[in-house]
Amino acid sequence: MANLTSEQAKQLSDNFYYLGRAIGDFRYENWDRLSLDDNKELSDTQIMLIQQGEDILAYSTTLIMDEVSESLAKINEIATDIQGTIKTLHNIQKGLKIAAALLILGVAITTRDTQRIGNSIKDVFETWKNPLA
Repeated sequence: MANLTSEQAKQLSDNFYYLGRAIGDFRYENWDRLSLDDNKELSDTQIMLIQQGEDILAYSTTLIMDEVSESLAKINEIATDIQGTIKTLHNIQKGLKIAAALLILGVAITTRDTQRIGNSIKDVFETWKNPLA
């Protein structure tokens, strides 16, 4: 386990900020197809993801991850993919599931739960890549 450098924390924080915006884009693009409950859930998730990005910066000197470089590379890869394509996703349930998985990852990071971080990275990746999710 290693502490994140300030640059790594900024990169991770940026990922959560842009993922929050991507969830907002998904919400906007699917506004007419979302139930009121789904719309509220996505709105709340968007706000929490952006807040987690801010928390990551605030806690940057104490955040710890196993295999930092590998974990950050995986998060960067999936964040880039999600940010670039979630807006065009037509499966509302998959959008809700990926939003929830991202939120769980953010909680794992900000609570410094190294085991949950690894599991959450895997869950986000599998949820996003699963065509049936």
